[in-house]
Amino acid sequence: MGESKAEADVKADLKALIGTEINKYTLTRYISSGSFGHVFEAKDKKTGELFALKLPVKTQERDGTMSLLAESKIYKILANPEKGIANMKIITYKQNKHETNNTNTNTNTTQNKAIVMDLLGSSLDELLSKNKRLNIKEVTSLAISMIDIMKYIHSRGYLHRDIKPDNFALDRLNPKKLYCIDFGISKRYLKRNGEHIDFSDKKKFCGTARYASIAAHKNLEQSRKDDLEAVGYVLIYLFKSKLPWQGIKHKDKKERYRLIGEKKQSISEEELCADMPKEFLVYMKYIRNLDFNEKPHYSALKKMFTNLYNSK
Repeated sequence: MGESKAEADVKADLKALIGTEINKYTLTRYISSGSFGHVFEAKDKKTGELFALKLPVKTQERDGTMSLLAESKIYKILANPEKGIANMKIITYKQNKHETNNTNTNTNTTQNKAIVMDLLGSSLDELLSKNKRLNIKEVTSLAISMIDIMKYIHSRGYLHRDIKPDNFALDRLNPKKLYCIDFGISKRYLKRNGEHIDFSDKKKFCGTARYASIAAHKNLEQSRKDDLEAVGYVLIYLFKSKLPWQGIKHKDKKERYRLIGEKKQSISEEELCADMPKEFLVYMKYIRNLDFNEKPHYSALKKMFTNLYNSK
């Protein structure tokens, strides 16, 4: 299916922003869009240094500013390039008529917020598009990095809740260095007193259907195990370039999500990890059997994949 006229118009509006100056930055390239923001490559006018600049979605139906500010608060807590989370800062800029899109006719000058972040390289989705599939040594290396990143995010009291290839990116200068991005639907899993949040079976679906955990499909409260289950699906996808529930279609989104969840439950870990080293089977069985508030044994999982990597 091609994009709709409305989607094409929005994309054209975004590309028209290239060359726009926002404070000391000039937008040089449109990168991507999410639910709450549009990401551009931007150049510092003085130094020539490149950054990623995330502008809030602004239409008559939606203003992504509050969501962007909430995401920035999480980034401030987590930001640590050594641990795989990029640096960021919030800037305030004035919006003029050239920066509004076609659904917003307000041309008054207003104060707006944007996130400026370290510019990263290709996402894992882009990497897969170029290579069609990754070899087992590459996937194992990514498994080690992802477990390290999840351990760090969880150690700070947060869940990511939208693990997918698009939300991992390589360093521009060091392609062996992995980063996790987009904390738009992240959530604290620790209460103020340090206790784990309570279990609930009355939540809305949260995540990306292809990679979300079985618990997410059941509308259950997510915990650390759900991030790691989604990591498992991402790793299998990167190696096989497909997952068994891809291709499930239904005109109703909720029903499609339910059917995908049913398919995930019906497929054994053995079938899911067929033609992959046994370590991936061990990983999926272990993660799927964790209790809601159980702390995953990150170091043992990392050691298992490190041994596999060294054997290849």
